[in-house]
Amino acid sequence: MHQKTVALVAALVFAAVVPFGAVGAPASDATETAVSPASTTLATQEDCAFPVTRTDGTGTEVTLEEPPERIVAIGGSTPQVMWELGVQDRVVGMPVQSYTAYLNGSENKTDVVTQDGAVDQEQVVALQPDLVVLANIYSNETAQSLRAAGLTVYKEDFPSTLAGITRSVDTYGALTGACDQAEQTNEQFDASIDAIDADAETFDSPRVFYYFFNFTAGSGTFTDELITTAGGTNVAAEAGVTGFRQVNLEIVAEQDPEVVVVPSDSSVPTGEPWNSTTAYQEGNIVRVDTNLAQQPAPRVIGPIRTMQEAFAAAAQSTPTPEQTTVAATTAPPTDATFTTTAPAEDDDQQTPAADSSGDGAGFGLASALVALAAAALLATRRR
Repeated sequence: MHQKTVALVAALVFAAVVPFGAVGAPASDATETAVSPASTTLATQEDCAFPVTRTDGTGTEVTLEEPPERIVAIGGSTPQVMWELGVQDRVVGMPVQSYTAYLNGSENKTDVVTQDGAVDQEQVVALQPDLVVLANIYSNETAQSLRAAGLTVYKEDFPSTLAGITRSVDTYGALTGACDQAEQTNEQFDASIDAIDADAETFDSPRVFYYFFNFTAGSGTFTDELITTAGGTNVAAEAGVTGFRQVNLEIVAEQDPEVVVVPSDSSVPTGEPWNSTTAYQEGNIVRVDTNLAQQPAPRVIGPIRTMQEAFAAAAQSTPTPEQTTVAATTAPPTDATFTTTAPAEDDDQQTPAADSSGDGAGFGLASALVALAAAALLATRRR
């Protein structure tokens, strides 16, 4: 894929999720890979009784008469939730792509997306699923087309926020008859967030810059919420950046970030003004797993903790001359093809911002342009 296309798609999908919803390689941090969902028996308690009805993102009331035995989960975070609920054995189809490879056993499922990230509707129908869960990075038309083929389809309608994660877990728990595991998952998630919030009170908030493919995340994004939850101050947001925008080197120089966060699939920027920032002088460049950081799902706790540990260390560190020298001469390697370039002066040349409400897996893919961009990214890195 052409470099500009990669950068544009990454930003649009991020702004739209993975938006958004698409996000691949094994997690780099141990805390981001540890998951042991319990086996879930089908519902017996009153609040998990069937039939169950939920209104989805298309405004359609979706009813299941009994727990689904064959599930197709399309998206990046959607399969992750199914694994957390312990119903992965009932998942017969999903994207079998790099962004889902961290899910144990995912390689044995049937791939239901094409090379360009679109839903392979013929394959989905052939699997004869009892339930299709569709990330909202996909269009309403896709949902309606699958319904026209006689399938029961629930299209996501969850904001890409931390609060939206627990809502999705609760909803999918009800639809699959895994309410007990959903409750346990949400209790653990909420407890983790509470602990992270408490730890964030123990250190001064460092200035943080999030960088990916020469774009950054401003206010109104899922990424911004992750940074602030971890205890950092998003300098892009402080400078008035909203949504996902091309990096403005003047902001980098003026804000002098103390920590630079870079997802694992992006190169690390080099040159000025980066090398003169406090972050580079002190060696505070932090890598987070791309998949887990971009997928609004329970395992996002891993990247948040990774960031918080770095933020706490940065807030408490006092660099010595020796540290400064080492940090400046051993900056993380970068792919020259992605070296930071000066931003466009015209705001119209910036990546279109996502809907700041960030609703759902697609982060508000309201336009055809964003939808196409999301589809392109889904082929390589889905939410």
